[in-house]
Amino acid sequence: MRIFLIIATIVTLSVFGMFSFVSYEAKFSYGSVMTNQSFEVRLGEDAFQVSARLKEQGIIRSSVAFLWHLVKEKDVHSLVAGTYEVSGSQSIAEIAHILTQGKIQEAAQDIRVTFPEGWTARMMAERLTAQGLPGEEFRLIAEKPSAELRAEFDFLAGLPAKATLEGFLFPDTYLFAPDATADVIIHTLLRNFGTKVTPDLRNASKESGHTFFQVVTLASIIEEEGRSEEDRKMISDIFWKRIAIGQPLQSDATVNYILGTFKDQPTLKDLETNSPYNTYQNAGLPPGPISNPGLISLRAAIYPKDNPYFYFLNNPETRVTVFSRTFEEHKQNRVKNGL
Repeated sequence: MRIFLIIATIVTLSVFGMFSFVSYEAKFSYGSVMTNQSFEVRLGEDAFQVSARLKEQGIIRSSVAFLWHLVKEKDVHSLVAGTYEVSGSQSIAEIAHILTQGKIQEAAQDIRVTFPEGWTARMMAERLTAQGLPGEEFRLIAEKPSAELRAEFDFLAGLPAKATLEGFLFPDTYLFAPDATADVIIHTLLRNFGTKVTPDLRNASKESGHTFFQVVTLASIIEEEGRSEEDRKMISDIFWKRIAIGQPLQSDATVNYILGTFKDQPTLKDLETNSPYNTYQNAGLPPGPISNPGLISLRAAIYPKDNPYFYFLNNPETRVTVFSRTFEEHKQNRVKNGL
């Protein structure tokens, strides 16, 4: 028994010592090449491949320490494709931060494109065209993604056969070369989605009892309906409750999506529009996402905040969200808020 305890103690100390050493290496070790150099994180590369090339180029001394740092910071799947300016004079921790935050090296000729949260693929395409990039080709790929493209990304595996890429084109600021093809642009946005919406988040969505496609679809509605992070979590709970009991979502955002409008208050005629996306006429979720939501709305759809409400509205002037328990209370709040 005493021998076993001695062996266990030695093993424990050895493991602790190893982790302490690699943690120290990540903070205080440096590479052999001290001058600035370009380093590209390629699309589809994993942390092992990136760490090996960093060591080969003399940017870091220990690939093990680099990998340990990513594991410790839960950033193994957070590397962002792009070209960076780094050097061996930086610590492993500093280099990992640069490569996971997307602080890419901006070439003089690169075109900076920002896609706000809640934009549709068509709106993204128009912005690309306006900035001299292949927007129309981008739109065509987004609306009819090939089986080969869908197979490249595991989060697209559960999409219905005729689904578009709406909802999965991650809103962010990107840098594209002037000759970037639509295929490269699409891959960049999808790769960013896979990085930001981590496997842990995707698994959590499945554990909630909903498919990931359903979660993204609801997140796209929440993006348009909610203002603050807290409000979006509460709206998420309201919508999931309505779906559970077969009550229509009655989301103005889905009506705006059908009509291509941005009305705070669609008209009665608007609400009668015949479309499977009309959540006033149809119970449950629409056939697919109505926009490309940001991370806050995606997290809200996955982690709703339990509350006693079934109705809500947004004051058109203050933008404050007002919640109600009953339909009678909701009607009173509509009058109070000028709706």
